[in-house]
Amino acid sequence: MEQKRSFRISLVAGFLVTLFGCATTDETAYLRQDIDSLYRQMIDVQKELKQLRSESSMKIRKSQADLDFMLEPLQREIQILKNGIEENREYLQKPQQELTAFRQDFEVRLNELEGRAEKARKEMEAKLNEVSKASRAQPQKEAPSKREASSQDAMEALYQNAKQTYERKEFAAAREKFKAFLAVYPKGELSDNAQFWIGESFYSEKDYEKAIIAYDDVVKKFPKGDKIPSAMLKQALCWLELGDKTFAQSLLKRVIREHPNTQQAKIANEKLRAIQ
Repeated sequence: MEQKRSFRISLVAGFLVTLFGCATTDETAYLRQDIDSLYRQMIDVQKELKQLRSESSMKIRKSQADLDFMLEPLQREIQILKNGIEENREYLQKPQQELTAFRQDFEVRLNELEGRAEKARKEMEAKLNEVSKASRAQPQKEAPSKREASSQDAMEALYQNAKQTYERKEFAAAREKFKAFLAVYPKGELSDNAQFWIGESFYSEKDYEKAIIAYDDVVKKFPKGDKIPSAMLKQALCWLELGDKTFAQSLLKRVIREHPNTQQAKIANEKLRAIQ
C-alpha cells in the first residue's frame, strides 16, 4: 500500500516538474521543497494512520479478551444453575412420588384392616347373640332392680380394670380388656369410652394408622356419644404424625365447626394456627 502511494506521489512530482519545466531555477527549487514537504507530511500521515490502526486493533483485541474473561465465569455459573435446577426438579419430584406411593399403600392396608374389623365384628355379634339367647334361657333368680344394680357394678369394674391397665402403660393388654368389655357391653354407657381408649392405646404405641380406624369407630358406632370431639381431634393428630396436613386440617376444621364450644375445638384452633 505504501509503495503504491509513493509511486503516485512520484508521478505527481514528475507531472509538476514537466508542467513547470519552463520555470526558473529558484522557482523549481521552491517547488521541489514544497513537494518534498508534502511527501513527508503524507508519510507522517501514513505512519499515524498505521499507528492508529495498530492501537485500535490492540484495543479491540484487549476489549474482546476482557469481555471473554468476564463472560467465562458467568457462563460457568449459568451452567451450574441449569444443572442445579435439573437436579432440584428431580429431587422435588421424589417426595410427591413417595407420598403418592405411601397413600396408595395406606389405602390398601386400611381396606384390609376394615375388612378384618368387619369380619371380627360379625363374629362378635354372633357370639353375643348366643350369649343373649343363653341368658334369656336361664331362670330369673333375682329381682330386676338387684340384677340391674349388679350388672352396673360389673360393667364399672370391668371398665376400670381395663383403664387401670392402660394407665400402667400396658397398652396391648389394656386394648384386649377394652375389646372384651365391648364384647359384653357393646351399647353400654361406657362403650364409647372403651372404644376411644382402644384408639388411645394404638396412639400411645405410635401405630397411627390403626389408631385412626379405632377413633373412626367411635364416631360411626356412637354418633351421640360424648367422645366424638376427642376422637375427631385425635384422628387429626394422627394424620399430622403421618405427614398429611391436608387430612389433618380438614378434621381440625370439622371439630371447630361441629363442636365449637368444646375444649377440643379450642385445641383444634391452636393446631390449625400452628401448621398454617
